[in-house]
Amino acid sequence: MSMWKRWPVTAASRCCSIKLLLAGVLLLALNAGTAAAESSQGARTFPLEMDALMGALTDAHQPGPVDAAAFPRTVDYRYLAYDIARDSLQEEQRSTTIPARPQRIIPQAIGITEILWAICPRERIIAVHQSCRDRRFSFIAGQLPENLPTYGTNDAEIVIGHRPDLVLTTYYSDENFLHQLHRAAVPSVRLGFFGDLEQIEEQILLIGRLIGEERSARRLTDTMAEKIKAIQAYAERRRGERPLTVLYYDNMGYVAGRHSTFDAMCRLLGVTNVAATNGIDYFKQVDYETLLQWNPDMIIVPAESTFDEQLYDSKVLASACAIRQRNIRKIPSVYLLSASQYLVASTNYLAGLLYE
Repeated sequence: MSMWKRWPVTAASRCCSIKLLLAGVLLLALNAGTAAAESSQGARTFPLEMDALMGALTDAHQPGPVDAAAFPRTVDYRYLAYDIARDSLQEEQRSTTIPARPQRIIPQAIGITEILWAICPRERIIAVHQSCRDRRFSFIAGQLPENLPTYGTNDAEIVIGHRPDLVLTTYYSDENFLHQLHRAAVPSVRLGFFGDLEQIEEQILLIGRLIGEERSARRLTDTMAEKIKAIQAYAERRRGERPLTVLYYDNMGYVAGRHSTFDAMCRLLGVTNVAATNGIDYFKQVDYETLLQWNPDMIIVPAESTFDEQLYDSKVLASACAIRQRNIRKIPSVYLLSASQYLVASTNYLAGLLYE
């Protein structure tokens, strides 16, 4: 799971060190609800029409014949986990056996829920984490039925009580939560880190194999590839001789470097994320003097904050290119935090900001 979205949203992790690492990201949406984000979106022109794009990314289920011989099945997959002590990704090969086609699935992260919502018959999703109903973080918050049960971060007993035949957890899931699932003999699969489009596509195909929805998973990844290609063509037509230099900067002073989904969006659009080029991995706090030294063409801030006004008013930053040219852009947190197929929509949004 991406280190960009799922910390407040999935709420599956109680790991203090992870929380400290992402303290700035956790506070992206402190200052307002969703109204500012929605009005900001409505006023913009994007490479691809956003409503149609959202529809294509939200419903990719492709019904097909159920192969009775397809289960039980053993699924081998690549598992990535972020090692905070080493500040690096650890990779290993894992294997899990699914005895029967899951019919009662509970996802523990918003990104996983968003993927399931697109490729799986929705009646097979029997509960979701309560944060999936928060429009600041979840693209499908407005689509979830009112009677769909929700649960909290440490509500293992509630999850167990729903009698799931598959719980999809993450590499940062709370160990006590996982232990309770194990003691109750609840089938679960732990999914790993992903921080770019290719890793998200890999996870979509893996989830498709786990739940017996390979056709739908492939349809979704094909749609993502098609839409990204169109967005990239739009960006290429508008790109100058020198790629734009951009920086994500939040009101806690955090920037997004390599292995963040913001950096993935920048690479897809052919622009330079100055935090990544200056050696930042994941997220790190930097001061105004460092920002001035990097001097990006454009600064991206959360739409729900007034941080742009603070930056414009800073005497330290008065000579910065983005400040002098009034080139700070605001993007709703839900797009900044995407860690599913909706990274395509986030890239579409960012392209609209860069080339408006």
